Amino acid sequence: MTDRVDLIRQLLPLWYAEMAWAKEMLVRAFQLEKADEILRIRGRKPIPGTNWSVCTHGIGVDVYRTPTVGGIDFDFDKPDPDVWRLQIFFEKQLNDGALDYSVYRELAENEELLISSIKEALNAA
Repeated sequence: MTDRVDLIRQLLPLWYAEMAWAKEMLVRAFQLEKADEILRIRGRKPIPGTNWSVCTHGIGVDVYRTPTVGGIDFDFDKPDPDVWRLQIFFEKQLNDGALDYSVYRELAENEELLISSIKEALNAA
């Protein structure tokens, strides 16, 4: 396994932690029993008491500071990331400063390499 694939694998714990955090924030901010009840609220909304927003879509949500910065986009029926969602997560976290650009630069500047590395990392997981 290459270093770039290891870098992507290192994102997986952050993915799960960010998803758990987002679900908890939705439950508390909107006074829900379960996070997926947010799906009854359609469209984009600010999350009360925070500088975050939520956008519902299909069976999932996008929780973010701005559409390309911070947070996570996930589906409630898929507990694990797919290639597309992990790519979005990578970009959001990089734009938010949560990832060291100097470490992830090669992947950030080469979308094909990023996607192939994500595929390899998810297949090895």
